[in-house]
Amino acid sequence: MVTIYLDYAATTPLDPAVINCMNDLAKNYFGNPSSVHAFGQRSKSIIEKARKRIAEAIGAQPKEILFTSGGTESDNMALVGAAIANRDRGRHIVTTRLEHPAVLETCKYLETTGFDITYLDVDTEGCLSIRQLERSISDETVLVSVMLANNETGVLFPVREIGEIIQQRNILFHSDGVQAFGKLHIDVTDLKLDLLSLSAHKIYGPKGIGALYIRSGSKLEKIFHGGAQESGRRAGTENVPAIGGFGEAVEQLAVQREERHRIKDLRDLLEKKLRELKSGILINGVKSERLYSHSNIFFPNISGENLLMKLDMNGIAVSTGSACSSGSMQPSHVLTAMGLSAERITNSVRISLGRFTTQEEIEFTLEKLAQVVNRENTRVTHDPR
Repeated sequence: MVTIYLDYAATTPLDPAVINCMNDLAKNYFGNPSSVHAFGQRSKSIIEKARKRIAEAIGAQPKEILFTSGGTESDNMALVGAAIANRDRGRHIVTTRLEHPAVLETCKYLETTGFDITYLDVDTEGCLSIRQLERSISDETVLVSVMLANNETGVLFPVREIGEIIQQRNILFHSDGVQAFGKLHIDVTDLKLDLLSLSAHKIYGPKGIGALYIRSGSKLEKIFHGGAQESGRRAGTENVPAIGGFGEAVEQLAVQREERHRIKDLRDLLEKKLRELKSGILINGVKSERLYSHSNIFFPNISGENLLMKLDMNGIAVSTGSACSSGSMQPSHVLTAMGLSAERITNSVRISLGRFTTQEEIEFTLEKLAQVVNRENTRVTHDPR
């Protein structure tokens, strides 16, 4: 059975260099980083090396990088930490309806503790109105959280413009950069960000490790209590192999940057050939600026779940949306927020490409998709009902 992986937005395979790095660290760097002896200090040096690599990748200082267990914890730490630390100034937070569940569910929790959340709408292409955001800000606003790129459609948000708007208003600005990191050039100073969430497993690094950028001077309450790890900001013994693997994955990002044009060409080929089938296939968010690796596609006459299973039987892996929401049996909150029809929401799948995607794989996928589309169109045409 051919096995074709087209779900890079959910997670990525480990880079071979990351595997080698982590194997070495697991075997030879087992000392507790908090220990003062040589074993501990060797482990600590790995953490600081990775911290420096990640900081350099986003234009930050090493001391501004806090290691977490992944994007979800980073988002929780940013939102809850900022809300609690700044509640004496106000209890209003602004975000969008298209955010990852790690942000939306955290905002719902904060609502139960007395915070007022404004959820900004988007248009049918997934674009956010800057004017709407400006109007939503009040004297009570302490935090704005807007993702860099949407994980389902790949649509980019105007983070730089938002940063310019709120920079002079004494409001913390957070962005979930998990999906964009490694695909876009990110400079936290240029974007005027105070907080940025990152995760290793989207950039060919290990799962279970992420980072939160915290601009120096930002007021943030810690939510983990215990030891003095991470300069007292997050208690718990550090996962040295995972942190080192994260650092190595960042080091390998240069390889991915060289692949951007090739991956985009494959994504564009996929969409072009599908539109040529003339079967009413539509690309969600196609008129917006998108990540080069994402394609969210509506297929008439067949549900996304059904199409996913048919492709999986042919050894092709795609998804119907966010992997973190796939078990909820609820329609995509992203496509719903875009105001798309129920049919378009239900019959859409996400295909995401990555470093190891080949043209042969895309051509095989197109062949199987054409077969499914033609079969379903024929079935609908001859349906006796």
